[in-house]
Amino acid sequence: MSPTLRSRSPGYPKREIDTTVSRPPRSRRQRRQRREDERALRRQVRLREELAAQLPGGSAEQPIDVASASIVEGKARATPCIQCEGDLELRGDRALSTARGVLREIVLACRRCHTARTLWFRVVPPAAN
Repeated sequence: MSPTLRSRSPGYPKREIDTTVSRPPRSRRQRRQRREDERALRRQVRLREELAAQLPGGSAEQPIDVASASIVEGKARATPCIQCEGDLELRGDRALSTARGVLREIVLACRRCHTARTLWFRVVPPAAN
């Protein structure tokens, strides 16, 4: 015999009791959430790198103009990391001669997050009076 409730007055229909147990909504699994978070972080890193390439010094087409080659390394080290605002460490450099001046490529790496970064400088001597 199924459990039923009878209403007090004879004109109302019978109501049955719902015996099923409802479960709370399922939360996201930890692994899935972690992977989604990692994908979002990778997208942010790619976006920051693309924006950094558009800044002055981010590419050979947009170098930072300096008056002397002696200040290139100091300016490069003073530039903060794009990802974590950490200090950059010099890893290598290369000089190219162009019609518009000497182009210096400085390869750096962040000391905190180890992200590689390349900065471009153009040595333009001051014009004679």
